[in-house]
Amino acid sequence: MTEQAATPYTPEHAPVLVAVMNNRFDFERARDEGWYRIPLKRAPRRIAAEYLAFYQTGAFGDEGCAVNYYAPVRRFQVVPRADLLPNEPDHPRAADMYYKIEIGPLQQLPTPVTSPRLRRVTFISTTLGRLLAAREVNDLWQRDDVQQRLWAALREAGLLAEYRFQLGEPPDETLIDFALFCRDGRIAVLCETTPDPDPDLRERRPREYDLMAGGWQVMQFSAHQVNDDIAGCVDRITALVQQLGGQPGEQGDERPS
Repeated sequence: MTEQAATPYTPEHAPVLVAVMNNRFDFERARDEGWYRIPLKRAPRRIAAEYLAFYQTGAFGDEGCAVNYYAPVRRFQVVPRADLLPNEPDHPRAADMYYKIEIGPLQQLPTPVTSPRLRRVTFISTTLGRLLAAREVNDLWQRDDVQQRLWAALREAGLLAEYRFQLGEPPDETLIDFALFCRDGRIAVLCETTPDPDPDLRERRPREYDLMAGGWQVMQFSAHQVNDDIAGCVDRITALVQQLGGQPGEQGDERPS
């Protein structure tokens, strides 16, 4: 049997971890001192990466709600918070353990990666190629072929969907494959794939009962349905969107709570 050649590794495949930057003090430390911190108990399951990128929250004004900077990762350490911030010895989390990620100089992206619908962002694993090509946060996610096809079809149909929308906080968060927010409700689309491209994703997919109890309308599609009748899948989603009053057409429209 002939062995299939492995895909050559290129810089565009370099793994990137996108983390949240929610205050100027941490940004200044990253820029001037070359390090960033993540509480161990809130860290993502996969933290190793060659680059660290920062999603800056609304606290950064004109640069807020976007990924603007990235930097090469030099070293990871696990240390107590008190060692990172010795001027805060009495902080209630002084003894908590943190990842200290040492980084090189910040580099500005040629085009900011924005969050047009102001979704909550925590950690996203992506690649350098995706980061440099992305125009919005949803473009950063790595998808398998089935999910990529459905994502492209939803966008072509003019539907606004959030990919891997997070419920809860790490490390106990669950992820909805595609979340659509409508004027009179919200839709969770779960797209089963075999094999699952992300071994952690299956255990982080929320249960249908829990979603329904939380006020979500749930739609599930198999890989077979997406591959054989993607137009029908989109038609069903579109019909439910219309039943729920359509989607807000402007960025400033308020989502249902």
